[in-house]
Amino acid sequence: MNGPAALGMVLAMLVDPKGKVVRGGAGKGQLYASRDGLVVLKPTATQEIVQRLLNGALFMSIVVVVVNVVTLKEPMVIWIAVALQAVYWLSLPARRRAMEPQAISADELAAAARSGRALVQIPSGAIVSTAAPAPVRAGFRKPARFVLPDGALEIYLSDDQFREAVAALGRRA
Repeated sequence: MNGPAALGMVLAMLVDPKGKVVRGGAGKGQLYASRDGLVVLKPTATQEIVQRLLNGALFMSIVVVVVNVVTLKEPMVIWIAVALQAVYWLSLPARRRAMEPQAISADELAAAARSGRALVQIPSGAIVSTAAPAPVRAGFRKPARFVLPDGALEIYLSDDQFREAVAALGRRA
């Protein structure tokens, strides 16, 4: 393996022994696994701003329509709402691509972690044991757990992603 295994966008939570989320230890990001450990990189500031703007456009399109129906009753306002919706939905392919695994080298990963983009960084030696995610079923499911001496890292992964992360760490599932 040339570099860390890129596993895609995940939801991750660093929890204490009581199961409470550690302050600043939860969020979404790209998961990377290697013999050195697990790293979850937060989206860049630009990616985060664009995502918030697009979500704002969707929300504003709804608000504009409701306000128009109640007070304004102007046809032009509907066109504004349609334009806002179009911006949101036309950006969907790019937003989906951002969720796919993005391969980077070990040096690039280390540089990103040093620059403050690492949401969670766990050395492989600190991982005491692993627990696979709960099987897919209706309702809430339990995430994969990477147990640490002082808590755990819980990540929502598919079975394939979990097996790949454990293999990249050099362990057996």
